[in-house]
Amino acid sequence: MTRPTILVAGGGPAGATAAAILAKEGAKVTLVEKAHFPRHHVGESLQPASFDLLNFHLGLGPLMASQGFPLKFGAIYEWGEASKRWSVLFDERLQEGADHLDREALLSGDYLHAYQVERSVFDQILLDHAASRGVEVRQGVEARSPLMDGERVTGLTVRGPDGEETLHADWVIDATGTRCLLGRHLGLNQEVKDLRATATYAYFEGAGGVDDTLGRSVQLVVTIPEGWVWFIPVSENKTSVGIVTHERRKLSAERFAEILSRTTLPMEGATPLPGPKGSPFRYEKDWSYTHTQFTGPGWMMVGDAACFTDPILSGGVDFAIRGACNAAVAVLSAAADPAEESAIMTAYQERLKDEFAAYLKLARYWYGNNRAVEGLFWKMHEFIPVSSISTPLRAFVYQTSGECDADAHFHVFSLAQEKKIFRNLAVDPDQVKDALRRARRHLKVRGEAKD
Repeated sequence: MTRPTILVAGGGPAGATAAAILAKEGAKVTLVEKAHFPRHHVGESLQPASFDLLNFHLGLGPLMASQGFPLKFGAIYEWGEASKRWSVLFDERLQEGADHLDREALLSGDYLHAYQVERSVFDQILLDHAASRGVEVRQGVEARSPLMDGERVTGLTVRGPDGEETLHADWVIDATGTRCLLGRHLGLNQEVKDLRATATYAYFEGAGGVDDTLGRSVQLVVTIPEGWVWFIPVSENKTSVGIVTHERRKLSAERFAEILSRTTLPMEGATPLPGPKGSPFRYEKDWSYTHTQFTGPGWMMVGDAACFTDPILSGGVDFAIRGACNAAVAVLSAAADPAEESAIMTAYQERLKDEFAAYLKLARYWYGNNRAVEGLFWKMHEFIPVSSISTPLRAFVYQTSGECDADAHFHVFSLAQEKKIFRNLAVDPDQVKDALRRARRHLKVRGEAKD
């Protein structure tokens, strides 16, 4: 068969990851991105599974480790009827014994971790890697509207420096983020009204850490009557601080300072850094939404273009990267076996719906029952009835760190390899065998780690 042609709209983590995997596996991929990178984006606190997936599919583990991003070992919360802090750490050994380690022992150990990143740097790495894999990356080109042949999307109208043009493809992947390009044009948007939230945030220099050991290597989340506050160290001396409320308006500088003064965040001596327009404060709104469909003939949505829920669990980039991996496998499978396209895309959509529904239930439970922390963990244990998860807290970590859904992806990927879909795309048979061995070995290692 001929190489499938793929058009990706959006160069963030979802678009860049999907494009890179598809190009690596033999597809002809064009990516259009409205902005010129590097560009600012909120969402700096990532989960371990995101890096697991990037390393598995694209071998990016060593590159990410070399960037000097701050390590993230989990999160510290002030949530519930008691004001004392409680931790959710990725590595069970730290959950049970972090208090007995000094800082040097923590950083030199082999503890499960993610990173807290400056998105301008992180996103640039992913987009550059897509280009290095053979993706035609066109920055400063805005996706405008879908091209249709009956009910099938066959490309996009785009606008760049030279004006408007049409780009045709076998598949269009919408990774336009909150623009929701295809959802808006096809009338598929669906609000999640009870979780509407807005955030006012800024970057500070000189903030502290939570204690001597975990220090600035965790995300800190603190409840307030108006909502909640995040504290995310993105470099040795720079911290992202945001206030999430349901007031649907940007907070004034005075209100922002007054709310922070009522928290226990380590802000003594911290000063705000000016933003691009002088003011340090930035604003995001209406984070919770979904669509009635995530895919259709010739098209699919990934990342924020598909759905997003309250960022309390830092799941945005995790959803984007995992969704991109699932999308790439689905497109390659459909290209190799067109007769099964509808079933393959239905399976992709159902997985995404299930993942979104689980996070939505958890976010609602979090807000509705935040007086009883233990209840939150037990509720998570109901969602993840896995015998190898020893406690409700570990079930909570298994879901919210992305491990649960990453394991599901590795299973789907293994099945796809067993069907030899990449061989049908003229990939070397030895590469197929190697990928299958990697998938099985990875599943085995992850299973042993949870025993």
